Formats: sequence, structure tokens, C-alpha cells
Amino acid sequence: MRKIIYILALCTFLVSCELETSGNKELDGYWQMNQVDTLSTGGVADTREALIYWGVQGKLLQIRFSETGKYLGEGLLFRFERTSNTLNLSSPILHHLYETDEPVDDVEVLKPFGIYQLEEVFSIIELNDKSMVLDNGVLRLHFRKY
Repeated sequence: MRKIIYILALCTFLVSCELETSGNKELDGYWQMNQVDTLSTGGVADTREALIYWGVQGKLLQIRFSETGKYLGEGLLFRFERTSNTLNLSSPILHHLYETDEPVDDVEVLKPFGIYQLEEVFSIIELNDKSMVLDNGVLRLHFRKY
């Protein structure tokens, strides 16, 4: 009788569990920005030493940056939507480690990370399990999966 109760409990548990997936596929994960191309001038900047990372999970994108290998207490958070060929970022928030987070209303805060609008639309030029290339009409951002 005890075995039957355990089996029924296990079956109930397994049936009630629901596996949630984001549907982001290869976009999910941790990306290091390693190159930025300025489209108007043809300029290319190597950004590997800037240590800028994009973390993607669910519907949240986090940008973290580092200085001399030590993470700073701040980062940026965005909501995002992905279609087959676009990545739309919105609702930027400046994330503080020990203080209250605050909405970003000045685009100048975002520009060092390749984002030129508070609601940015990137064309997805390339996206696979090793690399990602995004284009917002001003810059082309190159990432490697970390």
C-alpha cells in the first residue's frame, strides 16, 4: 500500500511539473562584445579589452561591464523581443548593486554599449551557438558566445 501511495505521489508531481523554456534558442547565454563597426565611416574598433558582456535569459537582457577584470556594481537591464531577424530592446534600467535601480531616460548612458535609442531595434545579421552580429543602422556589434 505504501508503494502505491509513493507511486501516485510521484506521478502527480511529474504531471504537475511544467518545463518552461524561453524560446530564445541560441540567443540565450552570455555574450562578449568583441568588435564594433561604425557603418558611416567604415571604422572598426576592437572592444575585447573593454570587457562588455550581454547576458540573455527569458525576456531579460543584462549588460555588464568590467574594468581591469573587476566587475563594477552597475549594469543595464532591458526587456527584449526577438523575431526571426530583429532584436528589439526596451525599458532600460540602470542596475545598481547596493542602491535602488533607476529607469534610464538619457540615451547617452547607453551609447558606450552600442545602443543609440531608448527603444533600440537591431537587425540580426548572424546568430548561432558561437557568434552574434547585430546592426542598428549606426553600428554593427560583433559578439562571441562566452
